[in-house]
Amino acid sequence: MKRVILLVCIVMGIIFTQPSYSDAEVYKVAGDRDFPPYEYVDDDGKFKGFNVDLLKAISLVTGMEFEFLPMSWGDAYISVHQGKADIIQGMKESDERRNKFLFSESLLMNSQSIFVLDENTDIRSENDLTGKLVALNKEDTVLEEMSEIENAKIIEYDTLGEALDSLLNGEVDALVGNTLTVNYLCKEKNSIELVKIVGDSINEQKYSIAVHRNNTVLMDKLNEGINEIQENGMYDSLYRKWFGAPIRNIKTDYEFLWKMTLGLIAALFVLIYIIKSANDKLKAVVSAKTEEQKALMYELRHYDKLQFMNQIISSIAHEIRNPLTSIKIYTNQIRDKLDNRDFMLAASEDIPVEIDRIDGLIKEFMEYASPRRPVIANINLYEEIVSSIKLAKFQINKIKIELNIDKSIYFRFDISQFKQIIINILLNSNDAVKDVEEPVIEISAMEDGEEVEITFKDNGYGMKDENLQYIFEPFYTTKEYGNGVGMFVVKQIIDDNGGSIVAESDGENLGMSIKVRVKRGEIIEE
Repeated sequence: MKRVILLVCIVMGIIFTQPSYSDAEVYKVAGDRDFPPYEYVDDDGKFKGFNVDLLKAISLVTGMEFEFLPMSWGDAYISVHQGKADIIQGMKESDERRNKFLFSESLLMNSQSIFVLDENTDIRSENDLTGKLVALNKEDTVLEEMSEIENAKIIEYDTLGEALDSLLNGEVDALVGNTLTVNYLCKEKNSIELVKIVGDSINEQKYSIAVHRNNTVLMDKLNEGINEIQENGMYDSLYRKWFGAPIRNIKTDYEFLWKMTLGLIAALFVLIYIIKSANDKLKAVVSAKTEEQKALMYELRHYDKLQFMNQIISSIAHEIRNPLTSIKIYTNQIRDKLDNRDFMLAASEDIPVEIDRIDGLIKEFMEYASPRRPVIANINLYEEIVSSIKLAKFQINKIKIELNIDKSIYFRFDISQFKQIIINILLNSNDAVKDVEEPVIEISAMEDGEEVEITFKDNGYGMKDENLQYIFEPFYTTKEYGNGVGMFVVKQIIDDNGGSIVAESDGENLGMSIKVRVKRGEIIEE
């Protein structure tokens, strides 16, 4: 009996002397309230950043729930050992910290740089910090290295924002801090021209999620989530969002989600068919022989197109795989989360934008992947321009169209392909004038020897000369959600019909002209 009592006491002692970790679904996450773009509280009081979105993505794929606790970095650093938090959502690794924490799979490689004012010529490297005032973020891993510099006076600040202010105000000679964060803060403070980086990068380290060194169960769950979002593409999307990519606009509609999911799957099959068709046509063109020079030139041009498509197929597949993976993640969890309103709203919002983008790509490439030989006909220019404008009237109904075309002008072209290039040019001009108060597109034409020159001129925002030269290149676009295929296809069609096209800008913000030259036709007597 005494032995049993002794054994029970030993077991209870072990239980109560080990760190306790909550088995509850919600894990408390400590983060720096002023460390953009990694994690910060914005002007509206919202806690956001790369680290915050990363843990939300992990929650999505693992089912883990997190409560975010923004605080100063000094408080965040000791929060786990004080029992205030389970997780520190972002921390640079070091030998000293590995004695206190477990670190996840690396999120990215982090480094620090030396920042000085632009007019400072005394400091060019770390060696020049001797005897200088140096600002650091509190508990930064670079503190030990900076402390070894002879006579350097280290001043620690609660946030990098405060440290940067001290540099801009001339209170310190240099700031040593996270490269990406200081760059971000300089842009936010409109002081990017006032500060420069000197010397080499310092202390490149892995940047990871941290938990208590004994909490292996929680770390295994986090690593599982990190691996999942890296494999399905969510990590890449978040990295682009916070380190240079635009934020998407989204809408909600739960029933629409299912319909569009099926549509996306159908679109994928169409893309597979296009890829197979392109490969088959490539083989056919390579083996084809013809003795007529004109036919041979056409087939060689077709061959070049298909070769180009074959090279970009992998990149197109990558662009579609990411949204498909996101759809799969949502649909796999819908059955278990039908009562979770936040999840259902998020799921219904994330699908439509990606579907629209893929649908646009597929439509453009179906036209490009299935070219046909033009059927040249004698066409009245004025009548076909008016007919094409009617087809695009819903997209350009707010734009004034001015026609300056002689009704007696005829030209030689494939009639259906001519309509396509007119609509593409009008839609391109429509995007250029969308922010103009009184948008106008002027279409004029004149006969020039054996050719007819058709000019489309808008009063929208023009392009810089260095960008204008790429307007007919495949996949070049200045639009936020464009794919850069439309004007490329226009040029290919005009080339196939024996014409030419050029683009001219009247100067940035002053409008742009597109001039198309086609072969003149014969006047048909009434």
